[in-house]
Amino acid sequence: MYQQNIHPKSFLSNRSNAIFIFLALSFSLLSCSYEFDSNYSITGKLDNSSGKKLVLYEMGTYDMIPLDSTVIGDDGQFSFNGELEQVRFMTLHETPLNYLTLIVFPGEEIKISANLENLQQTAAVNGSKESALAIELNKKMHNTIIKLDSLSNSYRDSLNNPATDVEMLRETTREHFEEISEQQRQFTINFINRNPGSLASLMALYQQVDPRNFVLRQQEDFRYYALVDSILINKYPDLEYTVTLNENVKEMKSQIALRSERENILGGGAIAPEISLPDPDGDTIHLTSLRGNYVLLDFWAAWCGPCREENPYLVNVYNKYSDKGFEIYQVSLDRTREAWIRGITEDNLQSWSHVSDLQFWSSVVVPLYRIEGIPANYLLDPEGRIIARNLRGAELGNALEEIFEN
Repeated sequence: MYQQNIHPKSFLSNRSNAIFIFLALSFSLLSCSYEFDSNYSITGKLDNSSGKKLVLYEMGTYDMIPLDSTVIGDDGQFSFNGELEQVRFMTLHETPLNYLTLIVFPGEEIKISANLENLQQTAAVNGSKESALAIELNKKMHNTIIKLDSLSNSYRDSLNNPATDVEMLRETTREHFEEISEQQRQFTINFINRNPGSLASLMALYQQVDPRNFVLRQQEDFRYYALVDSILINKYPDLEYTVTLNENVKEMKSQIALRSERENILGGGAIAPEISLPDPDGDTIHLTSLRGNYVLLDFWAAWCGPCREENPYLVNVYNKYSDKGFEIYQVSLDRTREAWIRGITEDNLQSWSHVSDLQFWSSVVVPLYRIEGIPANYLLDPEGRIIARNLRGAELGNALEEIFEN
């Protein structure tokens, strides 16, 4: 998994030093006559493309820069030419959703064949090893997205059936989603391990299965970010993509350190810090007022889609265990009382305690509990000690069943 380049000093005998010096001098002499080839070309033939427009973009770190465009003739042939000082990520676009990502080096003559109706699935490339790796990576990701879209469509269709067990459907769908996502994650990890020094692996680090979920997990998979960064920043020290990755990795290390600190403060067995905030009527409710019960301390907001998806689980377990000593203390990160109350009403959450200072991410609870994202929760025992964290869906029901049924 880890790649190390070891150069013990003992390897450098006097003889090898002499050879090294000779090679260095030879290279310096040869380099005087070497001409840097800054030209590149991207050509190819695309089926089902007659009369269609193809646009070539350069990918910046945070934007897309149009470089050229062409209308494809009846023969399906296209051609782009230009000059580069250093390697660039580029994309060939037919539409915003139908594109091909390339990694283009100065001097490369890239040849592409594909069906324009589905560039990502049908593309084959010659003349660019890095582009071939990028296409391999994106083909797998494209297939995964198709599977997840099909799963989402099936879920929505099943909701329209009155006989559907909604809770079971939701849990089954979640399990399938996680299974497909984990398959993509394992592919990505294997891809990076096979190609740690490839710029395509930089792409792999930031792939997403949907707008809210990255393929890799920042903390659990940090070693892959660090591995790719350690190699690429040395290969391409002045390239904006690798410089940005290096900055991101430093920030991730800082965040991981903060999480470690949170583990020490908010780990299992720790007493949950006190929260004293107003409820919707303006009365202050203390978290400690619920001592003597098992308490789910839940952080959410009405604007948070994943939080709203979790709320039916909360309603179900509250109805099942509230008369056995289970309570919920729900803290909102909403900005307005109207949105907060609307969320409570729409999701039928009126049965338990709700508090908020309506300060969004500036809420006092954010630094107190080191909150980085919501939904987030802690399960507390009757003495207010943390016994579990971030129980989602059926996990919460299973934990409470273990407590109250066994």
